[in-house]
Amino acid sequence: MQDLSRPELRSRDVGGHQPRSLAGIETPRTLDEVRALVRQAMTARRRLYPISTGRNWGMGSAMPVTDDNLVVDLGGMNRVRSLDLEAGFAVIEPGVTQAQLAEVLRGTPWMLNVTASCADTSVIGNALDRGDGCIRSRVHDVAGIEAVLADGSVVTTGGLDPAGRYHGRVAGPDLTSSFVQHNLGIVTAMAVSLVPRPQTVALVHGRIPRDQVAVAVGAMTGFLRRGNPAEGLMRVRELSLTPGHGDWALPAGVDPGLFTILGPLMGSDATVELAEELLRKALIEVEGAEALRVADATEVDAGDPLYPRALMAQGIPTCMGVHNALGVTSCDQIDEGPMGFLALLPLMPMHARKTEHVLAALQTAVDAHTTALMVEWNLVSRHMANGVMQIFFDRGAPDAPYRAHQLRNDGSCVLRANGCAIYRSDIDHAAADVWSETSTASLGMLHRLKTALDPDGLLSPGRYGA
Repeated sequence: MQDLSRPELRSRDVGGHQPRSLAGIETPRTLDEVRALVRQAMTARRRLYPISTGRNWGMGSAMPVTDDNLVVDLGGMNRVRSLDLEAGFAVIEPGVTQAQLAEVLRGTPWMLNVTASCADTSVIGNALDRGDGCIRSRVHDVAGIEAVLADGSVVTTGGLDPAGRYHGRVAGPDLTSSFVQHNLGIVTAMAVSLVPRPQTVALVHGRIPRDQVAVAVGAMTGFLRRGNPAEGLMRVRELSLTPGHGDWALPAGVDPGLFTILGPLMGSDATVELAEELLRKALIEVEGAEALRVADATEVDAGDPLYPRALMAQGIPTCMGVHNALGVTSCDQIDEGPMGFLALLPLMPMHARKTEHVLAALQTAVDAHTTALMVEWNLVSRHMANGVMQIFFDRGAPDAPYRAHQLRNDGSCVLRANGCAIYRSDIDHAAADVWSETSTASLGMLHRLKTALDPDGLLSPGRYGA
């Protein structure tokens, strides 16, 4: 165990969540070291809280859910164990970052489903918490896992065998999804589904007047449900709800009078051309959409504001977007920088009338707490939109962090009242969100499963726990 006086063991969190006391930190680098650590901890009845790279910004960063946990930092487990360039799978460890895996894939027929977060975030950590990439929700990237249970035993799921080879889904029950948003074990490896590198990557971008957002959400939903022939995750984003007064904050360059339609169209030349035509037809009733820009992602210049998104659409991670939003020059500055940041992640309506109703209710909360909110729809399927609500605040202002958290809490209540369940939680609400969104019978099943695998409840206590 390492010295508790070290700075990395103090509560550092850009979101300003309730501080946690830590029992220490361990940095295992191999599967056997994780197993030994777990056995020792269970004997001594120590709580263990694993993290990958700890860059869970806006949700608690590297902090555990409860106090007095021994943090298990898996950042040093950073091997790409295997790469199957025929079937399109990589088996990686928790410390493997977006940048590392993307570099391994350079020049191959496959690329990574990159997120908009920084290049040094963990692929496994984000996927297991249901993050969204540029191409699809990352939950679809989770093909199989290796995990250490509370007794020190190792399990594999989804066709990932004990030798670390991935065979594809095999006969019988598949428990892979049980380890997504879980606290059943410590995941030490994952088989990741890669993305075929397309012939063409076009990047859609348009700035639309604020009053058209509900119509645009409905139009984008229609585009998907009638059949988008191309790959790529489309977003309606940068919709700002601002109070009429107060010292609220938004990232530099955000215009509260506009919102953005953004996303890649990926496939063959003909597929992308057809998708663009169908998208423009779908948006015909949206004022301002006639100026929609569709650019070849490979030809976007480095000086273009779209350049970071163009890189990500090609499977190249970058930190530029995060740095610009939070006003830093290094990701190491984020947890102690001047700008605070909270994320609230609900499922969002996909049709116009309910969108207007939900936004009006959220505006009331924004006005009450004189704090701005930025809303995004990640259109992850024909059936579902993952919402990303970002709350920025000045960490130096006396009551700004408090108001931001109050807006987050009230916003959550408003969303639930309008049928918008929370799909991903921060450290202050992980257990409560499970309880509020899960039936009694399902809670009982989760409890039985947790009790069977971790009878003393010492692995990740409180994290999506029943």
